[in-house]
Amino acid sequence: MVIDTPELIAVVVLAFIATTIQTSVGFGTALFFVPMATLLVGAEPAVAAMLIVIPGTGAILLTSSSERLPWREGAWPALISLASMPLGVLLLTRSDENVLRLMVGFGVLLAVLLSYIGGRSADVAHPASWPRMALAGLVAGLMRGALGMGGPALVLYYHWLGAGATQFRNRMYAYGLVAGIPSVAIAVVGGIYAGDTMKVVGVSIPGALLGILVGRQLRPHISDTGIRRLSALLLMATSAIAMVTAGSVLF
Repeated sequence: MVIDTPELIAVVVLAFIATTIQTSVGFGTALFFVPMATLLVGAEPAVAAMLIVIPGTGAILLTSSSERLPWREGAWPALISLASMPLGVLLLTRSDENVLRLMVGFGVLLAVLLSYIGGRSADVAHPASWPRMALAGLVAGLMRGALGMGGPALVLYYHWLGAGATQFRNRMYAYGLVAGIPSVAIAVVGGIYAGDTMKVVGVSIPGALLGILVGRQLRPHISDTGIRRLSALLLMATSAIAMVTAGSVLF
């Protein structure tokens, strides 16, 4: 695939929008950027750019935060997810990817409905739970390895922990940073950062930096309830994308 100036300009815009979402909501960067950028520049450059942008954004936002940094809540699920990710890759190689996407789509949608509509427990702060933390990390790793979408389990767990929008965002940033650094190292060793991929990564960075600036201006205007609603919408979008892409092949 030839990557020319129009495609690179479009990547800058997509990186800006994606990072604005991540900065203001706490997650959703890859959900928005990767499918759109893949159509323009291919899957490998799109994923390679996000492997840099997501942990980089997390590092910038965490170091500038005035709140308590939730390293424990972010690091442990990330480390657990790295341990379970190879199992997800194995599951992908032994199963039909589209069946997995369909099942995960339904599962995420059901979890969202139960968490955001059926109950109110997420409105109350809960102490960290090792069993729930381990389960969230394991599921995140399995989903990331099998389908490349590990966020939903962490979103639901961090909303259950409570403590408000700022802490939710910081937990997601910390998770993305801790899980992202080894992913970048693996990608570097794998040799994907070369040629046109470096062009895509290079133009993504200024777009991402501008997105951080705009997203930080939007954050004060998003309440705790707003974060929960936006999270629900992004998770439902995740499940819809998974089910539609799988259904178009299976049926």
